[in-house]
Amino acid sequence: MNHPKKLFERPIECCYIDSQNKQVLEQHLACAAHEHPLNVQYDEQYFGSFLENVLNSLKARGYLSPNQSSDSSSRIWNYIGPEKYPSHAVNIRAIETVRYRVIDQRKNEVLEEIEESSAFFQVYEGAVYMCQGKTYLVEKLDLSTKTAFCKMADLKYYTKTRDYTDIHVTGGALAYPAPVLNMFPKTNARAHICKVTTTWFGFYRIWRGSNQIFDAVDLALPPYSYESQAVWIPVLQSIKEVVLKKNYDFRGGLHAASHAVLNVVPLHITCNLSDLAAECPNPHDSRYYPDRILIYDQHPGGCGISVQVQPRFTKFLEAALDLLTSCHCSAEVGCPNCVQSFACNEYNEVLHKDAAIMIIKGVLEAENVMNAEEPSLL
Repeated sequence: MNHPKKLFERPIECCYIDSQNKQVLEQHLACAAHEHPLNVQYDEQYFGSFLENVLNSLKARGYLSPNQSSDSSSRIWNYIGPEKYPSHAVNIRAIETVRYRVIDQRKNEVLEEIEESSAFFQVYEGAVYMCQGKTYLVEKLDLSTKTAFCKMADLKYYTKTRDYTDIHVTGGALAYPAPVLNMFPKTNARAHICKVTTTWFGFYRIWRGSNQIFDAVDLALPPYSYESQAVWIPVLQSIKEVVLKKNYDFRGGLHAASHAVLNVVPLHITCNLSDLAAECPNPHDSRYYPDRILIYDQHPGGCGISVQVQPRFTKFLEAALDLLTSCHCSAEVGCPNCVQSFACNEYNEVLHKDAAIMIIKGVLEAENVMNAEEPSLL
């Protein structure tokens, strides 16, 4: 709203999806094989180098069957799956196939199906669950059948989970690497495969209106892990030392800086904030927190956004710095216009706006020095 020219005068974005995401590719290939038999030799150019691996995975699941050719590249793969039309089983709104059902016990009807990766944020025993403007209380969660049983209730409070998410960057090349973009400067940012693990240890009951916590309840839920993609840039030890000399919270600065980058990405790349998340330190745990600014794809397997962000990371840091310095809020923890995020897994705890500004400035200076030292190609 403050920069209408950026909204109305910028070019149309390039809509992008990581076609090598295994969950996307498996569903796509089942549909493709139903229309016409597949062959690695001829179809690899369309479906990528992981084609044969995914075909074998679909064979193991009973969806495809190859002929008995001795040469694997010349085999013909036919659809033999259980669905008459496999496209009917593909959800165009969700990538995951495993879902939790939410059932109204009084009417014995399904209210909604929730993707497994986000189920425990919404349904657990004692959770207040909202659906179509109505309030429900979750009375039982059956993990074996992946079913939440609830009843309609008139409650004066809502609930929020107490949880933390660990991002373990495993490294290795991404399945669908970004093309070399010479129009962007060289950067220390890296895009890698990562393992995302969320652990839930309780929830809060919070009064509506005042938003005051009046009860904390423990939970015993299994952690949930999935493989995704992350883009991150290291923060040098020298930058950390300068921040600590100011007696600023360095972890809070990293958290706030990651939020600021997260908030500007959808302005330049076609995506929603729900597609991405920032690395957030657990405020209740003093364990080691990596010295980096990191955001990651929230969809299992990754949706390709991190790959797009990596060559442009310096530009996103500049936009994030502009966002922070142009916001006139005076609070140490910033505000929703700059570093606070409604999607934060840790509810915007451990944030330090001024430390974030120092960190981003330091990283940008290191990026500029690196590019200044690059030999000219002219």
